[in-house]
Amino acid sequence: MKKDQIKNNYYEAVNGEWLEKAVIPGDQPSVSAFLELHLGIEKTLMDLTSRWEKEKSSLSKNLQKYIDLYQMTKDFEKRNQLGTKPFDIVSKKIEKLNNLKDLKDVFKELTLEDLELPFGFMVMQDFMNSNNQILYFGAADLFLPDTSYYKDEKQKAQLISLFTMTSKQLLALYGYKEETIDKLIKDALAFDELLVPVTKSSVEKADYVKMYNPLSKKEVQELTNNFDLMAMAEALVNEDVDQLIITNLDFIKAFDDIITDDNFSIIKAWMILSNAIKFASDLTDEIRIAGGAFRRALSGVKEAQSQEKYAFYQAYNRFGQVVGLHYGETYFGPIAKKDVEVMVHEMIDVYQERIKNNTWLNEETKEKAVKKLSTLNVHVGYPDELPPYFDQFKIKGYDNGSDLIQERLAMTKIINVYNFKQYNKEPNRNLWGMPASMVNAYYSPTNNQIVFPAAILQEPYYSLKQSKSENYGGIGAVMAHEISHAFDNNGAKFDETGSLNNWWTEADLKAFNKKSKDMIDLFEGVETGYGQCNGELTVSENIADSGGLRCALEASKNSGHHNFEEFFQNWARVWRNKSSIEYSQLLLKVDVHGPSILRANMQLSNLPEFQEFYEISDKDNMYLPKEKMVSIW
Repeated sequence: MKKDQIKNNYYEAVNGEWLEKAVIPGDQPSVSAFLELHLGIEKTLMDLTSRWEKEKSSLSKNLQKYIDLYQMTKDFEKRNQLGTKPFDIVSKKIEKLNNLKDLKDVFKELTLEDLELPFGFMVMQDFMNSNNQILYFGAADLFLPDTSYYKDEKQKAQLISLFTMTSKQLLALYGYKEETIDKLIKDALAFDELLVPVTKSSVEKADYVKMYNPLSKKEVQELTNNFDLMAMAEALVNEDVDQLIITNLDFIKAFDDIITDDNFSIIKAWMILSNAIKFASDLTDEIRIAGGAFRRALSGVKEAQSQEKYAFYQAYNRFGQVVGLHYGETYFGPIAKKDVEVMVHEMIDVYQERIKNNTWLNEETKEKAVKKLSTLNVHVGYPDELPPYFDQFKIKGYDNGSDLIQERLAMTKIINVYNFKQYNKEPNRNLWGMPASMVNAYYSPTNNQIVFPAAILQEPYYSLKQSKSENYGGIGAVMAHEISHAFDNNGAKFDETGSLNNWWTEADLKAFNKKSKDMIDLFEGVETGYGQCNGELTVSENIADSGGLRCALEASKNSGHHNFEEFFQNWARVWRNKSSIEYSQLLLKVDVHGPSILRANMQLSNLPEFQEFYEISDKDNMYLPKEKMVSIW
């Protein structure tokens, strides 16, 4: 690495050669350290799937079902032969609706089958009592990915034009006539426009505690005279419901102005178009490709996935937890699981010490924070159990008159019936939110739980071939990042039980909010080469990155094998990323994670040890004055 490059753009100094050579796959919007691992796992799982086809009888029952579904998804000859006929089961349900009463009569059925509806319910943990699960209510998503796209008239016109063009092409393939298509799209966009003023932006959604707005049964009924929401809620959970958690108060306050019989024709058009897009992936190859055209254009993806890869994912996405468990047990195993668990607990211990030695918290708050850390629930590698609904799945197959949409509706209904049965029940905290074969990690505030799937526990994040410092700069920082989410601007509002509860002293909360604002200011408006960073949107992840990096550095220094350069280099290495300009600009508007170049450079600039080790001066771009540095955890 060149010395001047180190001091001016550390991310490029470390990743320059990779950035020059890296090629974004045609069916992807970007390539990154994450994606490289993902593609390796993808190949492993696709090879496994091909092998399993030949030895199906030796597999577990649920893996046999996975193979049965895969053999349906990859039979594009049969899919093309069936044409749009499988969609009739969906379109007929919508076409026969003429008013809100008709929608009410079938609302439960359509919800359980997960058809696109203008509003809906979900069972999630109660923020105020994490040992119980309750009903949340919200509106459908917009056609464009964020409300900001609707505020810029020029950008809105361009994207709506693109959406209209791709929707026309798709509906024509479904067999709709041109006149019908034009009216359907016009009406669907009219309903979408009604949702814009009552939809939260990505920045607002990032403060997810604000989605917790309890309304009593009476309050809901007073706001929703046009449609009996409480009756629908009670039908879904098969018991009395005394309140709903409203994820967006603006929508329910405007409910009776938007959800009306006068508007039903545009609601119905919205449902037809939305479901045509949703189920396109289950039909012919031409329709599948057309159905994803708008999303690909938004992200700058050059081509649709190959038939082979798409067929794999169609089956895998239904059975990801089942396939993931096999992957974790086979390719990760109990020995590595134990080794990584030890490392996680080591990071927790370092974090506890950092909190105890913290200079801006009072003792009372420190004790609560340490208690939260000591009860942190750690899951590594693969889960101990899977959701029980996989056992209920039955793949009928083409020979028995089934098709991919029938299979999808049946499996979705089983999952949703199970989920709604969890109403007023204690959650099973052993269940994971992602498969073990996913390259990712997460913190759950309502479970006070961190999860590290086996897939991420590979080079450059973690490897026995790497030095201790490299592993600390990679997976160690990721681990501490997830721990830090327990204390970011959202996670800090939940206590050690996972319930929404202010455990801070007034003075400490004020100090924390000030530091959070400083973190927002540190990233706000920083140029990335494809637009400016939104400090408010990315604040939770930036707090977690900062805390994770500091904690991992301390653990590395305590290890007896510390090397600053190896640590810093691997931190920069794990964020290497090359994206299409369209995707980069999209993420700036909707992603709570900061751009990769800032996650690498800004977080290192914000570290005194980095400045001292490389002797960074005020003449260097990597320089950040000490008075501007933000240290929270």
